[in-house]
Amino acid sequence: MQNNASRESAAGHNAQRADTMQVIDFQTDPSRYRHWRIEHEGDIAYLIMDVDQAGGLSDGYELKLNSYDLGVDIELNDAVQRLRFEHPEVRCVVIKSGKDNVFCAGANIRMLGKSTHGQKVNFCKFTNETRLAIEDASENSKQIYVCAINGNAAGGGYELALAADHIMLVDDRRSAVALPETPLLAVLPGTGGLTRVTDKRKVRRDRADVFCSIEEGIRGAKAVEWRLVDEVVPNSKWKQTVAARAKEVAARSDRPKGARGIKLGALERKIETDRVSYSHVDVEIDRQRGLVTTYALTSKRSASCCFVPREVRKLYSSTMNFLPRPMGTG
Repeated sequence: MQNNASRESAAGHNAQRADTMQVIDFQTDPSRYRHWRIEHEGDIAYLIMDVDQAGGLSDGYELKLNSYDLGVDIELNDAVQRLRFEHPEVRCVVIKSGKDNVFCAGANIRMLGKSTHGQKVNFCKFTNETRLAIEDASENSKQIYVCAINGNAAGGGYELALAADHIMLVDDRRSAVALPETPLLAVLPGTGGLTRVTDKRKVRRDRADVFCSIEEGIRGAKAVEWRLVDEVVPNSKWKQTVAARAKEVAARSDRPKGARGIKLGALERKIETDRVSYSHVDVEIDRQRGLVTTYALTSKRSASCCFVPREVRKLYSSTMNFLPRPMGTG
């Protein structure tokens, strides 16, 4: 009896939470970006982080110092996918800040303080998937990423930089890279920082331990010596060196020239209280049981809407609605 009562209470709590839970739309496009912009220069694209301080997904916090919440990363994920598939002419992507003397302060602390444990877990999962998408674009599509750090890159800001193939740091006696979560918050970095420092950048583990215990981070030549960045550049030569390095990286890419991009069209979907329906997928949500069931290519869909091109040349006319894409709500 007690177990049944507990289950009924939990089900009621889940239903009540569903009534008040914010629905987050993961579908966006560059015309709707508030936090990022893309600038093209031939075979180089500049992906510029310029976070709108008042543009948080919910009330109660401001996105200061280019800190980010899920909304910022939804746009980043969209930009990474569009650059990869819509712009085959782009061989190098440079991630940089649109603000003076600051790169990125990482995940917004006040946002995390307002979040439930489940929300924090899903936030970290999504942001890490975005970093993995950057690495996958570099490895498998030869669209190589460079990160140009012109201020402090702390926590998730440095974890974003770690996803790039080449990290540049301005040498202005102020700019530094840091993973200060442990000394400041007594938590471990949540989106791959420790793994990428040791396994990807091959930082010695004793140095990695010290690095993660230093609140202020490491700057200048020491950051290069410790393999935390690839090069430091004097402030007086910063812009021209970033541009030159991007050209060098683009020249090394074997991304095919003259290829046609594939337009990533908006996903067709219908959102209801306990269901999200796409052309090829149905998602049913049982909030009382905390269960989501996904149906792919069900009998409820006609064969005509389940078109998957059989020839490469036909992909370009399909607007790629069949491509694996993030689901539209969360």
